[in-house]
Amino acid sequence: MQPGYELVKEQLFFRKELIERLPWLIRLRWIIVAAGFAGYGALCLFGQNLPPFPIAIVFSAILLYNLLFHLVWKYIPPFKLQSVRQSDDAPRLCDREIRAFTLFAHTQISADLLALCAAVYYSGGIYSPLVHFFIFHIILTGILLPPVSCYLYGILVFLVMGGLLLFQQWSLVPIYPIWFQDALFSNKSGLNEIIIRYLTLMTVILVTAFLVTTIKLSLRTKGRELLHLSKALDESNTKLTALYEMVREMGLCSEQKALMDSATRHAAGIMGVKACSIKLIDEQQKTLRFASAYGLSEDYTKSKDCIDITKSPINRKIIEGSVSAIGNIEERDYFQYPEDIRKEGIASMICLPLRVDKMVLGVFCVYSKTAHYFGDSDVRFFALMADLTALEIEKLNTQLNRTWFLQKVAHQLRSPLHAVVGLLKILKNGYLGAINARQEEILLRCEKRLEMSDSLVSDLLRLSIRRSSPNRDDMHQVYLQKVLRSLSGFFEAQAREKSLYIEFQIDDTLPAVTATERMLDDLFSNLISNAIKYTPPEGRVAIRLERGEENRILLEVTDTGIGIPEDAFSKLFTEFFRAENAKSYTEAGTGLGLVIVKEILDRLKGTVSVNSIPGKGATFTCRFHVR
Repeated sequence: MQPGYELVKEQLFFRKELIERLPWLIRLRWIIVAAGFAGYGALCLFGQNLPPFPIAIVFSAILLYNLLFHLVWKYIPPFKLQSVRQSDDAPRLCDREIRAFTLFAHTQISADLLALCAAVYYSGGIYSPLVHFFIFHIILTGILLPPVSCYLYGILVFLVMGGLLLFQQWSLVPIYPIWFQDALFSNKSGLNEIIIRYLTLMTVILVTAFLVTTIKLSLRTKGRELLHLSKALDESNTKLTALYEMVREMGLCSEQKALMDSATRHAAGIMGVKACSIKLIDEQQKTLRFASAYGLSEDYTKSKDCIDITKSPINRKIIEGSVSAIGNIEERDYFQYPEDIRKEGIASMICLPLRVDKMVLGVFCVYSKTAHYFGDSDVRFFALMADLTALEIEKLNTQLNRTWFLQKVAHQLRSPLHAVVGLLKILKNGYLGAINARQEEILLRCEKRLEMSDSLVSDLLRLSIRRSSPNRDDMHQVYLQKVLRSLSGFFEAQAREKSLYIEFQIDDTLPAVTATERMLDDLFSNLISNAIKYTPPEGRVAIRLERGEENRILLEVTDTGIGIPEDAFSKLFTEFFRAENAKSYTEAGTGLGLVIVKEILDRLKGTVSVNSIPGKGATFTCRFHVR
């Protein structure tokens, strides 16, 4: 951020008080004039005979120049624009406009001081009860204007009142009677008393100026610190929000390339830089290759497709665990391709290792076109970003390896399972000879176990295929209501077999969602079959598909089954997890159905929530986003 711009912005922030108080002063004068005339009338009623001519002159003058100030504020730019700018930020004002507002403030304060001097002169000079009003103007000047202005006005009052005393003593100007003299003074005072009173008043005025300006500077310093802190908090909040979005998007990626492209794109945006790159290290820890680049030319990345770490001192240092923050590329000479870096327009950079524990995955870099762009806080924040990116890469690698393993295991198990099922059917059907009742019972139990194993293998295959085929290009506009209606007959038949009452409430006017029929089939099948499976006979299952709030579609699957214990909620969408009451109720179940539901909704950017009372049933609520 440019220091000059920030300084101007800060100054304009503190000028807002001046701008806001100028119309307030105009409104205050109307009140003072009205109060002055009303007070004069009240004093006359109580028998106080004050000279009407000076009062009329002073208050009429205030009335006239305040009317002029009002017209200037309302009709002359830049003052008239303030009614439009009230909700806008102060930085929209330019220096010329700020000078105009400052001059207008000086004009108003000078006019008020001149009117007050006239009022003091006509009401008894140094003995006037109005002399103390000078303090109010000094305080107001100290608040609205720079400290030097406050002192200048204090000295000006000092000189004017001193000059008035001298002129009166030399009989150059007439001396007017003191207002309320009988009430305020029992005896006439001599010259010494006049001088003491004058010096006392001026001391009070100057001390007031000192105190007001000192307190104002202290408050201004604290305000400046709060402004800087507020700005830093806003920037941190913006960065952390963007970082959260970055991590969330990376968490939804199922391919390493997509994850790293997301990381480089977001990192460049968050750091406000020209470009960003991720280079991964090979298994031998000898070379680096560009795995993702954002903002760098294709010629630059292709020319360095394979970087020899032994010939690149900077990359070697980073792999060893060092942080490389280079403020000016021209000042360093340990780049392998310095001419290409200059040609790319890179002036400064930060490079950090992508590291999980002690394992280095590669190098994460951000590049700026401005020399000395990065500060210590940028390095610390980018280090956090690099650590989170490394964790997401490692998590995805682990997930892909696990998916590959599940797919291999499922394929290896499926063929022998089908062979054993076929042999059991041959035995059960008596093709190899007659079997007795005991043998038939054992064969049926074996067949049931094998069917459960086959169901587990099928779920494993579906899960692994879904994770290993994350391509979203096959997704298109699908109507949830059509897919659900096509499945309703199958589930109604299942419910009748268990003597369950099942009800479908489907809104046929729902908009389409971006998905595939197979994904929605798996989602509906797992949720509804679970509701039927865990609901005892004579129970009830209700499926409701309708329009939700905030541009979403709502799916609710409610049953009156065994419910879900509260301690099982946190593990409900974990692979192979089944609650204890579910295991006790039936052996059938793989613990993968809800995992598949959760992954489908994650891919569709939807959500799923559960509400259940053990022994009374459960409700699964899915929300689909409509684009």
